[in-house]
Amino acid sequence: MTDNFEKAKRLHGRGRYTEAEELYVQVIASNACDAEALYLLGTLLGQRGKLDEALIFLERAVNESPKNSVYHCNLGVIEHNLKKLEQAKISFLLAINLNNKNVDAHYNLAKLYKELGLTDAALSSYGIVLSLQPSHLNALINLGNILVDVGRLDDAIIQFKKVIELNPKDTLALVNLGNVYRRMGLAEKAINTYGRVLSIHAHDGLRIRSAVTLPVVYKSLDHIKEVRESLELKLEKLLEEDLEVSDPSLETSTTNFFLAYQNYNDRDLQKIIANIHLNSCSRLGWTAPHCNGVKRERGKIKIGFLSAYFYRHSVGRMMVGLISQIPKNLFEVVVITTNGQKDSIALKIQGAADHLVYLSENLIEMQEEIGRQKLDVLFYADIGMDVRSYFLAFARLAPVQCLTWGHPDTTGIPNMDTFLSSSLIEPADAKEHYSENLYCFSTLPTFYYRPNIPERLKSRAEFGLDENQHIYFCPQSTIKFHPDVDNIFAQILKGDQEARILLLEGAIRDWTGLLRNRWRKTIGDLEKRIDILPRQSPEDFISLQSISDVILDTPYFSGGNTTYESFALGKAVVTLDSTFMRGRVSAGMYRIMGIEECTALTLEEYIQTTLKLGTNSDFRRDIENKIMETNASLFEHKDVVDEFINYVTTTVL
Repeated sequence: MTDNFEKAKRLHGRGRYTEAEELYVQVIASNACDAEALYLLGTLLGQRGKLDEALIFLERAVNESPKNSVYHCNLGVIEHNLKKLEQAKISFLLAINLNNKNVDAHYNLAKLYKELGLTDAALSSYGIVLSLQPSHLNALINLGNILVDVGRLDDAIIQFKKVIELNPKDTLALVNLGNVYRRMGLAEKAINTYGRVLSIHAHDGLRIRSAVTLPVVYKSLDHIKEVRESLELKLEKLLEEDLEVSDPSLETSTTNFFLAYQNYNDRDLQKIIANIHLNSCSRLGWTAPHCNGVKRERGKIKIGFLSAYFYRHSVGRMMVGLISQIPKNLFEVVVITTNGQKDSIALKIQGAADHLVYLSENLIEMQEEIGRQKLDVLFYADIGMDVRSYFLAFARLAPVQCLTWGHPDTTGIPNMDTFLSSSLIEPADAKEHYSENLYCFSTLPTFYYRPNIPERLKSRAEFGLDENQHIYFCPQSTIKFHPDVDNIFAQILKGDQEARILLLEGAIRDWTGLLRNRWRKTIGDLEKRIDILPRQSPEDFISLQSISDVILDTPYFSGGNTTYESFALGKAVVTLDSTFMRGRVSAGMYRIMGIEECTALTLEEYIQTTLKLGTNSDFRRDIENKIMETNASLFEHKDVVDEFINYVTTTVL
């Protein structure tokens, strides 16, 4: 049988698996204890996707040759693929114990640790792999990806660059490097890196991603204008081309999230981007069978609420009340969200659902799964923040599809019917800002629970802040700091010598660095009186608001949850009644409370109001008293539930 065995190995090496398998079986039939034949047959079966059969033969191989490190390692690979994770871990550790220089065993153990969520162990194992084989490209890439996940972006760049030095045409490393630059807000570097990939091979999804890659922090108003003009030219070119993308959620893998922060009307650009996606992937516009003119069955209205952020996130906090208040005698509720969330908001939303559907990475499967729910209405709590929900919105998954202010910008997507907003926050020309039909409630589109205020709030001293200074706290995200903010901060600091402006570190630390660099150029030494604290726990975040004299809203993109918290504390928030809804939310809350003094109509008025609040304690106290007397009108507003029910029933029935 020696000849058969050698022939089987040759056929195996040439990829002629069926013939090789037949010969391996013959060899084993003549000698059931041939460990190498058992091992090679198990390996071949694994390569053919016959994992259960592969497991049997690899276990037999290990039993016959228990001190063979390679056999244990390959057994672990099959166990890992079969999701037998603990068994796989044991196999890899046995392989390493038998030969601590078995690179494959260390590498596969690192991959397993990553899947088990054991990040430190995975980092350690990849370190061992690279100490044994510094040029292990997959280990370098995987290590870089973990470093991205834990926020060590500079270290991740080092790993990806090592791969590129070893293989300048490694497109995976180049794409990952571009993605890191993109995350850091270094748009030009990201675009240039994507360009290197596109010079190696065609990739229409990446071309689209590159085109819509935008800065996070803008240098100036002129910079915004230049970026926008460049984007328009790129999109016009892509619109004319014959692009082909199989799954945009994987190949393009981006939304237009940062477009909303430029303070322009995005409707036309969003429509162009949506058309590019539809032209490149016709499957995006799939229609569920029950939406093809099929008469709905009588009974409860079936409504789906969709978001990847139904947990302790700004979207979850805005939506939990409305979803929980939907009357079950009228509606059957389907919640479509991310699996694994267990905080109090996630559990409350899940508990309000009659059915739960979990988002997956496969766009087509998700379309069909949601289609099988036969929804009457599909309500997107946000579109533009999560890749999956953004691309799902292109399909017709319910006869009525609507969205609201989770990400407060129009989508440009043809199958999105209605944008649910409020007359309290929309300007007179609001319809010109939306590709969807605009439907305005008379109140804000959220049933917002009064925030829980900690029994004990920290003092200024506990944050290392001076009791005698005037603290102006801007609790908004770094991405909202439009260049016009710079002059606001400068005038506050010039007008109040006791002023300290307090901010929080950006979600990505590099964004804060970009802001600091901009301020050094635009406001000079005044920048030294802007304190940036680390990101805080929810409880400490509320404490920071409570010890501040004035809360600063960002012009053009106002706060939502943060403003609700500030008003629950009775704190004065200075806000600008901006051009677009996304900059008018705090002003809408003031309208509900009947307070006008802190809503500015111009940037100059914003500065004057801020300084008056910061330096005139009597005026500030008067405003705070008014807020405390009227803030109950903001919370648990039953009218929004009634108006939502009216919208749905009149639209569906």
